[in-house]
Parts: sequence; structure tokens; C-alpha cells
Amino acid sequence: MSRQYYGIEDLALTQAQRETLIDALKKVGKPRSLQPAYFNHWRVRNDNKAVIFEGRFDDDEWTVETVTNRLANIFGVNPAIITTNTNQTQYGPVVTFSAGGTDRIRMIAFGGLLATWEESHDLVLQYLANNIEDWDGE
Repeated sequence: MSRQYYGIEDLALTQAQRETLIDALKKVGKPRSLQPAYFNHWRVRNDNKAVIFEGRFDDDEWTVETVTNRLANIFGVNPAIITTNTNQTQYGPVVTFSAGGTDRIRMIAFGGLLATWEESHDLVLQYLANNIEDWDGE
């Protein structure tokens, strides 16, 4: 179990699909702990099309396979129709999930799946600073 930051960005979802996805992802992670910072909590981008989650998660909760299966379950589709493409960025690995030839969702593991909380935290802060208009701008 590790405490990290993950981001999800809506690339082509309807508002109802986005709300369904976010509601489902809010339930991922540790439900109880003596440390409140371990609970899954989030920050929504100004346009409501991206969310950064922080919490203490099972190591398999944010893998490509488990997210693909979770997406398929949430949207009632066969996981086989969801394709993925992974790229490394300065903030960590980014996976784009596509269906029907359209990129639908982008997910980032800040620092990577094996990052320490400090590494993940430093990279999410750098990402937010570099994208301040999207996350804090008026």
C-alpha cells in the first residue's frame, strides 16, 4: 500500500460519464485510517475536466489493467474494446485510454507507481505550478 498522487483528465466524455467516473474514483483507496491524509481526497481543475487524487492506495488499484477493468465496469462495456497508450512525461507515466478510436481519458501516476510519497508530492506540486492558470487561474 502506498500514498501517492494520481491524475485523471477527461478527453472525450459526456458530463454524465465524467460525473460517474469521478464518483467511482472517489471511492478508491483506504476507507479508514488513523491518518486522515491517507484517505482518498481530490482537487478538481477549474474546467471540471481533470482531477488529482491523493491517498493511500493498494498498489494494484491504479495499474493499467485495473483502471481498464474499472472503466469497463463503470461504463458497461467490454474491457477488450478499451485500448491504451503509455508515454513517459517529466511528471511520471501517462496512460491514455481509448475506445472506438477516440481518446477518452488520460491518467498520470505522479512519479510512477513505485514513487515515494515525497517524490509523487514534489512532482504534483511542479505540475500544478507549471499549469497554474488551469488549476488556480481566474
